[in-house]
Amino acid sequence: MGQHDLLLRVLVVDDEPLALDITARLLKDVGFDVSTATSAKEALALIAESDPAVHLVLTDVVMPETDGHTLGRLIGEKHPGLPVLYMSAYPANDIFHRGAPGPGIPFLAKPFTSTELRAAIQSLIVRPANRF
Repeated sequence: MGQHDLLLRVLVVDDEPLALDITARLLKDVGFDVSTATSAKEALALIAESDPAVHLVLTDVVMPETDGHTLGRLIGEKHPGLPVLYMSAYPANDIFHRGAPGPGIPFLAKPFTSTELRAAIQSLIVRPANRF
């Protein structure tokens, strides 16, 4: 990743401050522009008001009030085409039983490395050839 990746803005949503900070730092270290939110409500407001626009949302699945799956559904309704990558420290099988998105949905198990995070994001963001 190089200087052009600063054009890619990732919104990280996690209700755990330490996890939010670590994830944001990992993203910044590999060259992304990062915004953070501690709730679905805050995330939706940031997406609506963002300039520059958010290119991808990375959200924890298990959160109080509004879980990551519901946030992903709301993003899909209000901002079609905005990719959502789900993450959780719970095993994938456990979170699927908690109402999380099922198999085939972009998911990253915590803890993850910066290489795993970068690869997961790159797989979801389609960049036009003429931009880079």
